[in-house]
Amino acid sequence: MSIDLDKFRNIKFDRRTTCQVCGQPSDDPLIVLPSFPMTEIYVRDKAKERLGFVDQSFHLCSKCGHGQIANVIDIELQYGNCEQFYFRASESTTGRESADFFIDFLNSVVKGRRFKNVIEVGCNDMYVLNALCPRADKLIGIDPILKGKEKEYTKGNIIAIGDFLENVNLKGPIDIVLCKDTLEHVSEPKQFVKKIVENADKETTFVFQFPMLETLLSGCRFDQVFHQHLNYFSLQSIIYMLEDIGCILLDYKININHWGMILLAFKKSKNKSKYASKFLKITRSQVLERYKVFQDNMRTTNDRLNLLKGERIYGYGAALMLPALSYYLGNDFSSFECIIDDDKSKVGLSYINLRVSIRTVESINDIQDSIVLVTAISAINNVRRILKKLADLNPKQIIVPMSTF
Repeated sequence: MSIDLDKFRNIKFDRRTTCQVCGQPSDDPLIVLPSFPMTEIYVRDKAKERLGFVDQSFHLCSKCGHGQIANVIDIELQYGNCEQFYFRASESTTGRESADFFIDFLNSVVKGRRFKNVIEVGCNDMYVLNALCPRADKLIGIDPILKGKEKEYTKGNIIAIGDFLENVNLKGPIDIVLCKDTLEHVSEPKQFVKKIVENADKETTFVFQFPMLETLLSGCRFDQVFHQHLNYFSLQSIIYMLEDIGCILLDYKININHWGMILLAFKKSKNKSKYASKFLKITRSQVLERYKVFQDNMRTTNDRLNLLKGERIYGYGAALMLPALSYYLGNDFSSFECIIDDDKSKVGLSYINLRVSIRTVESINDIQDSIVLVTAISAINNVRRILKKLADLNPKQIIVPMSTF
């Protein structure tokens, strides 16, 4: 895992000043996040200097209800190195569960159909396409993390393209277009979807998944606001965008156990969606009220940790988003013994911006006399699994930063 650390000093970024769904000039930021850390970047050994910080801000569009962050870090810096981008769906329990939920939703939409051509934009390690392999003549997966590894992932009726969608020439006819956990990362989401739709026909079914603003707010989960999630769609902004590009929302479902994701199916159509009357407009005051609850929760958790100084404290879960949790807590975990994780491939690693190392639980012999903070909190089911493991390990105290699990 070789990373050029110089790239993470004085990071350049582009600033979005208009809503990426309706084009209205951005309102004043609701949340300002100075020197916010980049996530998902592991390094060997503890960082000698903390790198990878960029100012950030969160905005809510008063016209269409779309949430977005303003500053966009170069995608090559965040995703250009396949080895640097650590997450692989098939190697993650939560990743597999989310993908299986996505496949179940797809099946509910298309029933028992067989496909001629399936395209997945942002296919990760082909978990979904491999599951659909017996039902399709040809499946194409597009993802920049596959660059240089296309031959490894191209097999049978599956073709891998290691590139960004913007550089790929889509050719029809296409039966199904899948896009899971990708749209939130795209700087111009409306143009992104528009390009996909323009290369399909009226019979093509589109199935997308991305985080939903309503579920973030209902759980006060602002730890889900970070650099890589550029967009925070509300049901209002989803319908606005789809109708504006000539599509209709056919169906949707919420995966409450995985980031509060919305899964939606749509097609080309000039008709209005029956779901248009279901959305409630999100207000700035609602966002600020819930952000205050989140801040109070983070402050209380950190106050508890500060009261425990002198105790041996471990974190459990070397999550991709741990630097973001550290930021919101106001605690860099430097006083922790380490972060415990079940993934042995992470042993000896740390983060580019946190001075704490990762170890497995087998290397810990004093956990019953220690305090454990649950540090992998993004997925509800993951937290529940960790709590079951900790119940067997029997530490002195278990602290969970959020209270909605």
